[in-house]
Amino acid sequence: MRTAFMSFLAASFLLATCACPSVAQPSYPKELKNSLGMKLVYIPPGKFMMGSPESEPGRETQETPHEVELTKGFYMGAFEVTVGQFEQFVTATKFRTDGERDGKGAYGIDAVGKILEMHAKYTWKNPGFEQTGQHPVVNVSWSDAKAFCKWLCEKEKKTYRMATEAEWEYACRAGTKTAYVHGDDPEGLATFGNGADATARAKYPGWSIGIKAKDGFVFTAPVGQFKANAFGLYDMHGNVWEWCEDWYVPNSYAKEKQVDPTGPATGKAKVQRGGGWSSDAKRLRSAARVGRDLVAYRGCYQGFRVVLEQAN
Repeated sequence: MRTAFMSFLAASFLLATCACPSVAQPSYPKELKNSLGMKLVYIPPGKFMMGSPESEPGRETQETPHEVELTKGFYMGAFEVTVGQFEQFVTATKFRTDGERDGKGAYGIDAVGKILEMHAKYTWKNPGFEQTGQHPVVNVSWSDAKAFCKWLCEKEKKTYRMATEAEWEYACRAGTKTAYVHGDDPEGLATFGNGADATARAKYPGWSIGIKAKDGFVFTAPVGQFKANAFGLYDMHGNVWEWCEDWYVPNSYAKEKQVDPTGPATGKAKVQRGGGWSSDAKRLRSAARVGRDLVAYRGCYQGFRVVLEQAN
């Protein structure tokens, strides 16, 4: 009798443990390379605190700290979109940027280091300083960047876009909670990003902003010249400001937790993140944000990188 009862218990335990089998989680390659030769790295889902604490030097009040959960992983370009990659798009589609179409051009820089008003002579082909195919493309509007993503979607039959603002900050931080991925000291930017620095001030004595250290570049640097963050992303601090998908509305952050946020429903500008080669250190912080007109604004210090959607 006892033996039969013990057998019954054992069978019941086996049924209980097998009743709800564990579901295998999808496994994605850490890196991909697409048809343009772009290296994309996998960014796993997770939670983080978006915004900045009140104690962070250089912060703005609009950077209200709030918890964000991203429920889906995605692939992000390890580097900013380069001149060479944008040229492939232009060659294939005969595309003309907003600055070329309306004849107003873009912003450039003169011999004494002054960022000039938009002029027809400044375009993605000529920002006022020398670039190669390995430098990040600049002087492109948000709508130009969106057209590039649309072409890449059609070319590869996959969903490419720019990052949402929340995705961008989560990817930039890569698990860190400090002002920059390396910590709170802006001088560390010399090894992690290309911003205003002593190198630029040596060429342009009129400049007063930037870190004391030298990062080795006055203008844009070829992508990938600085240290990557823990996700394997390069140039998240500096080099060029990066367009995001979201509408920019100042002081629009909610205080409560957000799940997969996509920003305000409408607006007059689009978010830019990361800072550029001419930016002061406070603009290169992980939480720093600005908004620019999605068609009319084309800066010689601003570009973009892509995200490839990946279903969870």
